[in-house]
Amino acid sequence: MTETAEMKTLTDKEIIEKLLNGASLRTFMIPDESIPSNYPEHIETYDLPHVIINGEHFWGKSDTAHLGYTKDRLNMMIVAFCYTNIGGIFGNYNPNKGSVRFMNKRRYKIHRWYLKENYRLIWDSEESKSTEEVMKAIELSSKFKIAMLDLEDVWNIHPVDLPMFYTSKKKFELKTVFDNYPMFFRYPSEVKKLLHQFSELFESNTPDKLQECININCKGFCSFYSVSPTGDYYNYFDIPRKTAQRYKRLKVFVDRF
Repeated sequence: MTETAEMKTLTDKEIIEKLLNGASLRTFMIPDESIPSNYPEHIETYDLPHVIINGEHFWGKSDTAHLGYTKDRLNMMIVAFCYTNIGGIFGNYNPNKGSVRFMNKRRYKIHRWYLKENYRLIWDSEESKSTEEVMKAIELSSKFKIAMLDLEDVWNIHPVDLPMFYTSKKKFELKTVFDNYPMFFRYPSEVKKLLHQFSELFESNTPDKLQECININCKGFCSFYSVSPTGDYYNYFDIPRKTAQRYKRLKVFVDRF
């Protein structure tokens, strides 16, 4: 869908298909003002540039750039907000503490996914496309993002921090932004275990329960990748090991502006 995505309720399959064709994921919310911390009524939106897809399940995560504070205290807690199609949960993630604060999605009166078709595909490892399209996009100072299918059959969609092109070799190297997300985002079965473990909270619709949160310690996973057209890539964890990996598929997108 384009700017009128709100006019149609998309299925999870349609959302994933569009994400893998370059659409950007956002979320629109109206918090329930009957919960004291949500008062007065207001509307919100988040851009979710980091997307992890495993089969029919996905997570979208904002940049880790949200400053946590209250009216009385500045705690310098920088977090990211995270939304998923698995169950009725959302949360914020603090990579410095290695913890997720889960909340019931019923804290929102309205929660909608929005897809913005603001990127176009210029290179796909499954096609015999010239890398010169990437070079031309760099010359135009385009903004890049990638969708990479790794050997765990997880799609990793992240913005590119530094796109480079080696002119003599006609080879690109794209480095994604450095950020972190909970490792269990990659494994839907782990998320479903948490939903079962804390089902009393996540399935509740009573005002008292909706105010409650669950704090969970978790391992983090880094969003940094350096990818090339040869099928090779390395991530943050490969750097100290001096290792490289292979991807199953790589799609390169640039903004339409």
